[in-house]
Amino acid sequence: MRWSQVTDRVLRRSGWSPGRSVPTAPWESALCDEGGFVFHAAARDFLAEFGGLTVVRGSDHGRGWREFQLDPLLAKDDREIFEALDEEAGTPLCPLGMADHRNFYLGMASSGAVYVGMDYIDLLAETADDALERLIRGSGAGEG
Repeated sequence: MRWSQVTDRVLRRSGWSPGRSVPTAPWESALCDEGGFVFHAAARDFLAEFGGLTVVRGSDHGRGWREFQLDPLLAKDDREIFEALDEEAGTPLCPLGMADHRNFYLGMASSGAVYVGMDYIDLLAETADDALERLIRGSGAGEG
């Protein structure tokens, strides 16, 4: 299993299902062509499966973030913030969305590692699946 039963249940309740695939070209065009962001295969694969989901806190995942949105366009007008986050992370990050009532950006390195930050940056998890688990269940960097 990719993650815990709780994480699976929360993701399904939020609209995810195995084999889910949404087009990423509109996000890629807006972020790269208009926003100057980097868009790589790891982010493309992640967003194809999870892009557009909004996860809100429920009674079955009380330790995680209050909410997170997997919409990379939330960062479209904040390229300068991502430049600082890229520098702190030591790698270019592709925006994935925002967490904790839009107080933190979520970004992915080409390695698949997921970072969280706004005024500072923390590695949330080395893999996307672990990042989703930590966002939903807690026990990770930047918990809110």
